[in-house]
Formats: sequence, structure tokens, C-alpha cells
Amino acid sequence: MKTKGYFHLIVTSFVLMCAAALTVKGFFFADHTRLLLSDTGIVPIRFADPIAFVIPLMLGISVLTALFGITTLLPVVAAFCIHIALQGLALYQGLHFDCGCYLSGSLQSEVYSTLQPQFITLLLVLSVSAALYYFNNLANHRAMTPSV
Repeated sequence: MKTKGYFHLIVTSFVLMCAAALTVKGFFFADHTRLLLSDTGIVPIRFADPIAFVIPLMLGISVLTALFGITTLLPVVAAFCIHIALQGLALYQGLHFDCGCYLSGSLQSEVYSTLQPQFITLLLVLSVSAALYYFNNLANHRAMTPSV
């Protein structure tokens, strides 16, 4: 991927490292994604395991293709949107509230206690990556309007 200076290189590296970290987290903690998928009711429970594996795989493939310059950052932005939509739906449904029904140390307690800070962090990374995509591709190719 071509960069246009040191600051652009730092921001691009930050976005790709965040996406790679989210991919690694998705592979090692696939049960967190599976729990969010099943508790929000987006997919049936029998499809939660394969989809919990496919989501970080899709993000990892998009990071690698963006790193090697095969594609732009648009697939990375789209994969971030999928993660944020899943967490945002869980926040919207109120799953992050501590009702006293989750045992401390349980999977639900681990996932839902950190849901809101992760959502805010991913939202910031999404906005940076979307701005970087705009700066890379759309800002330089604006159509010129004739002045009459």
C-alpha cells in the first residue's frame, strides 16, 4: 500500500495492527463472538460457531490483502463495520447492563462487562480507517465541475 508520508504510514500501520489484533482475538476467543451472535438472536445457535470463525477470518484476509496492496482499505472498513454492528446490537438490546444474573468469572460476565469500552474503541478505529480510505482513494479523484 502506498503511503504519502510518515504520518500517513503511522495511521495506516495503526489501523492494520488494530485489525490484526481483532483477528487474533477473534480466533482465540471465538466463544465471545459466538455468545454475542446467539444472545442477540441474529443467527440460529447452530450457525453461531461457523459464523464466529468466519468473521475474524474475513477480517484477517482483508488485512492481508490491504497490506500487500491487492485491495484498498474498503474490505477492512467493512469488516470493522460487521464487528461494530454486532457489538452495537448487543448494546442496544441492553446486554451490557449488570443485572446480577451473570456469575462473576463466567463467559457472559467477561463479554458483557467489556462490551461498551470495546465498542467505543472500535468506533474510533472505524472512523480513522474510514477517513484513511477516503484520503487514499476518494479525495484525489474528485470530478472537476466546469466553471461557466
